[in-house]
Amino acid sequence: MRRNHIALFAAALTTLSSVASAAGIDPAKTALCANTDTFECAPGETCIADTPEGINLPRFFRIDFAAKKAYGEREDGEKTTAIITNEKIEEGRIVLQGVQSGNGWTATIDQATGKMSLAISADQVGFVIFGACTQM
Repeated sequence: MRRNHIALFAAALTTLSSVASAAGIDPAKTALCANTDTFECAPGETCIADTPEGINLPRFFRIDFAAKKAYGEREDGEKTTAIITNEKIEEGRIVLQGVQSGNGWTATIDQATGKMSLAISADQVGFVIFGACTQM
């Protein structure tokens, strides 16, 4: 049942990933991100490790900070677009947030390293995704 929620989150997750590189991230430029590790969690259960494809997320996605959108393509070829409703830069991190299909998400990207953490919350299920971004 929890996996049924994943399709709803895929577009949101795409948005959540952000940009950074070893030389630093400039939110004025487009970024390319990769989702690498994913976990699906429910109350009272052990979180399940999976792949981005296993939870219907794009492996790679592009963030256009100026347009406040993230673009990706799922393994089946379906293209996704997520809208970034909030963006804040604080203490060397870019924090992005949005709501999609009634589910909230937050992504945090370290500007110096490009490392990314993304969380998606829904009704009694949550997803935690780790990855990395680079400047295009």
